[in-house]
Amino acid sequence: MGSKNLKMLALKGNKKIPYHDKAQFLKIVKEYNKEKIVPEPGRMTRGILKMVPRLAKFMRRTRMGMKIPPGLKKQVWRNLGTAAGNTLCAETGDSPVKNWNGIGMLDFPYSKAKNISALELQKYKVKNYGCYSCPVQCGAILIVPELNLEETHLPEYETCAAFGSLLLNDDLMSILELNDICNREGVDTISLGGTIAFAIECFENGILNKENMDGLDLTWGNSETILKLAKKIIKREGIGELFADGSKKASEKIGRRSEQFLMNSFGCEIAMHNPRKYPSLAYSYAYDPTPGNHNAASIDFMEEMGPMEKFAKGLKLPKSWHSNINQKQKAQVISTSFTQVINSTGLCLFATLFGEYPLLDLINSLIGWYYSYKDYYEIGLRIQNQRQAFSIREGIILGENELPGRIVGYPPDQKGPNKNITAEYKNFYKGYCEKMGWNEEGIPLPETLEDLGLNHLVNDLYGKKNEFQKKSLKIFENSFKRVLPYKNLVRI
Repeated sequence: MGSKNLKMLALKGNKKIPYHDKAQFLKIVKEYNKEKIVPEPGRMTRGILKMVPRLAKFMRRTRMGMKIPPGLKKQVWRNLGTAAGNTLCAETGDSPVKNWNGIGMLDFPYSKAKNISALELQKYKVKNYGCYSCPVQCGAILIVPELNLEETHLPEYETCAAFGSLLLNDDLMSILELNDICNREGVDTISLGGTIAFAIECFENGILNKENMDGLDLTWGNSETILKLAKKIIKREGIGELFADGSKKASEKIGRRSEQFLMNSFGCEIAMHNPRKYPSLAYSYAYDPTPGNHNAASIDFMEEMGPMEKFAKGLKLPKSWHSNINQKQKAQVISTSFTQVINSTGLCLFATLFGEYPLLDLINSLIGWYYSYKDYYEIGLRIQNQRQAFSIREGIILGENELPGRIVGYPPDQKGPNKNITAEYKNFYKGYCEKMGWNEEGIPLPETLEDLGLNHLVNDLYGKKNEFQKKSLKIFENSFKRVLPYKNLVRI
């Protein structure tokens, strides 16, 4: 769509969505919402909420994670939004700092992070805001007199980290302005923040200078200059044209070994969560067909945020997956499948945070399939195999990808929460591929596709050799003998 300069799709019509059993569907929705609607916080709860962003140092010292009761999670999300993580994630080693080359507690400590905390943002909140029919509604509408903003949205954690810790910027006004501009212009805040971080490091190392940067003094934490560059990029004005297609394209034009400061995957700037805290995120960042994306399936990240087996009662993960790499790879396959199922329903992944969800009953009452988790598991596998096959058909071999060393801790930090930690992801991916019924490079085997009813993809990948397929077929032919037996495909 981007290559065709497509800005939007306009849909119109007057037909209603058909329900298999509308009465049952609405009954389930009402019962769920009745239990999940977040009550107005009482005095004690308000006190706890004020404490949450201030727990950053305590959480770092105790290595306390984000596993808190669903009821408290609902209150945090409802009243503070995802920005509750602005201080917590920076201090505990989750947020990327200084273009992934810094350490939060040293380079962006609590004394700075608190300036962009959820508590500071709450001062501008006028009402809650959220997706239609959501019982939690984690967004908010703000009024910011200092910026003459009469209505703007509460910035999400990803945005605050991309324009905050990643750039060593603790100027809340600049983040609010950047968030508003990007929302109105349809610009991804993660990509823009990552691109600016790349530009700053190039400037710091003499690859760029004031003369070729339209006179901008591009330094860490310089919010005024960060804002100016962001606006130039969005409007493609002056030096902004160089960076308007992202950091990878900019690096190709700049040259001069600027690629060493690129923190992306297949040209996509990496999201704002650290795989040294959630190791399987490294696999997701490197090998998912949407690379660099924290919303792709990561068993570690999902377990921390909202365990899938508690969300979908009846779904079982291998018991020893926390300690056994073979079982963890199987758990990742299950997580991958059900992430695609959840995505295909249009359901928010945050739903997994808040305890049991009537997923099967809702889908079945809407469609009338009466499927089991096993059936939906296979549907999720079909979706993931089609996503994988599309990339391969277009000449992208995901298994060849390699993340920048900083992302995974190579070399590891010598201080801070992630001291001596390196996230291993390459061998993990090979084992995952075996259990998906793919070869080591992530190319689905013909029998896997046939077993899932995806026969049309067999011809796409193994049929007539077109220009897109030559590379993938060559890799497949060279690696076929290394594939473990097809019987290793994970079943539930």
